[in-house]
Amino acid sequence: MSATQSRYSETVKFASFSDATGDRNVVVAAVSGKKIRVLGYSLNAAGGANTVTWESATTALSGAMDMADQATIEIDSDYGLLETVAGAALNLSMSDATLVAGHVTYVLI
Repeated sequence: MSATQSRYSETVKFASFSDATGDRNVVVAAVSGKKIRVLGYSLNAAGGANTVTWESATTALSGAMDMADQATIEIDSDYGLLETVAGAALNLSMSDATLVAGHVTYVLI
């Protein structure tokens, strides 16, 4: 498969982020009537330890992931890892005001 193909007929999209607020951060904005299916992501706790959780609006999609300072998490799947409900943003909730940077690969379905 090419870099923009997956097992889905939808176009694969990419988003990067860099946030340093101990809050809920929008990684991919909501799209009316569409779900955001994450195919892969990379996270780096670049500014210190943090605990992060992927969310569909305010509902957890993952368990809380503890990240030590300079820790990296990278994971991908052709089938998808996380999926929001239709019309909800993909958020990353962070426990501390330390920098977490990364990127996601996703499709809108």
